Amino acid sequence: MQQSALCERGPMSIKLKFAWIVVSWLCVVVLTSCSGTPTPDWQAALQQCPTDAEIGRFEPWDRLEIRVYGEQDLTGEYEVSPLGNINFPLLGNIAIAGLRCDEIETLLTAQLGQQYLKNPSVVCVNKEVKRTAVTVDGQVTTPGSIEFRPGLMLTDAIAQSAGLTVRAQKTLVITRKIGDGKTEAVVVPYHLIVTGAEGASNVCLHPGDFIYVPEAPF
Repeated sequence: MQQSALCERGPMSIKLKFAWIVVSWLCVVVLTSCSGTPTPDWQAALQQCPTDAEIGRFEPWDRLEIRVYGEQDLTGEYEVSPLGNINFPLLGNIAIAGLRCDEIETLLTAQLGQQYLKNPSVVCVNKEVKRTAVTVDGQVTTPGSIEFRPGLMLTDAIAQSAGLTVRAQKTLVITRKIGDGKTEAVVVPYHLIVTGAEGASNVCLHPGDFIYVPEAPF
């Protein structure tokens, strides 16, 4: 059986965040039901650190300011709803979860220009971006969510979860969004990372990563 899995999921703009956790669990179940053997080329699959553009994407409960030049009634601050929308004057609910500010500017400029304004000038400003959490579950002392910050590593996330339990397997599973509504689950030899084994580098985490530590077989 393949040691990596792709699982379909809907866009964040139309689903609550718990749906991502459910999908991650499904990916993990598929992998851990097979074996604890690391995914071939696991480092290549996880070596890329998140870009500034990826970190800057809006999620539910983030706040932003939209400025439309010469249109005071369209200028204001907005909070992204749990469904990933903002309620914008004239246009109604606009799905923006997963978009960057420049993409929101393009979207609103096009929609306002098509229906209401001639050559609108739209500016988006980040006001409060809550970094998407990294979730750690399974055989760790304190399972739960950890606030993402640039430079967060796998060993940091495990340490912030108060470490592994005595029943933890030597490998763990990282499920990550890879675009086009898909995720990839990768089995990582965590024991090699923490012991400093040659060729086993620490993993740079991404916003929204789901880390699962299976229980070791008896």
